[in-house]
Amino acid sequence: MSKEKNIKIDGFFKHEKFLGILVHLLTGFGIVAGFFALIAVMNNNQKEAFLWLGLAFLIDSVDGTLARKFNVKKNLPNIDGKMLDSIIDFFNYVIIPSIMIYWFRYVPDQFAILIPVILIFISIYSYVNLNILTNDNYYNGFPAIWNVIVLYFYIFGTSQNFNLIFLILLILLKFSPLKCIHPLRVRKFKSLSIFFAIFWFITSIMLILIKDLSINPVYEVFLMFLWVVSNIYFVSVSIFKTFRN
Repeated sequence: MSKEKNIKIDGFFKHEKFLGILVHLLTGFGIVAGFFALIAVMNNNQKEAFLWLGLAFLIDSVDGTLARKFNVKKNLPNIDGKMLDSIIDFFNYVIIPSIMIYWFRYVPDQFAILIPVILIFISIYSYVNLNILTNDNYYNGFPAIWNVIVLYFYIFGTSQNFNLIFLILLILLKFSPLKCIHPLRVRKFKSLSIFFAIFWFITSIMLILIKDLSINPVYEVFLMFLWVVSNIYFVSVSIFKTFRN
C-alpha cells in the first residue's frame, strides 16, 4: 500500500515538472515571436512586425500567471524563470522597438541612431533596478515598454519631430516620481485593469490589421475611440497614483 502511494506521489511530481517545462517553453516562444518580428522589420513589413510583437506581448501577459498556478519555481528550482522572462522582455520591449525607430525613421535622421541607443541604455536601468516596483506594484518612473510607444507612432502616423519630442519626454519621465500602473500586479481595481488591458490588446490588434486598408471610416473612428478610452484609463490611474503620493 505504501509502495503504491509513493508511485502516485512520484507520478504527481513528474506531472508538475512537465507542466513547468511547458510553461517555460511558452515563455521561450516569446523570443521566437520576437525573432519573427525582427525578420518582418528587415523586410520592411511593419504590420507583420507589430502582429508578432503582439503575440509576444500576449505570451508575456499569461506565462507569469501560469507559472504561479503550477508552482513552476518550486517544481523546477534549477531554472530561473524570472531571468528567462527578463531576457525575452528586453529583446521584445526594448531592442526590437529601438531597431524599428531606426529602421523606419520614426525620428529625424540625425537622431535615428542616438535615440535608440539612449533607449537601450536607460532601459537597462529598469531591468537591474531592484526598486523598479513600489510596495503596491506600481512602476517607479516610466517603464521600458517602447514596443507600445512605437505602436502609438504607427497607428497615429505621427511626425518625426513629434515622436522625437515625445520620446525625450518619456526618457525624462523614466527618472521622475511618476507611478505607472502594472495591470496584472496592482491589486486595487485589478479586475477593471485586466478588463481594460484585454480591451486594449484586442483593439490594438484590430487597428494594426485595418491599418492602410480601405474600410468604412466610421468603423475605424469608432474603433480608435474605444482604443483611446482604454489608454485613458491607464494614464488616468497612473497620474492619480503619482499625485496622491
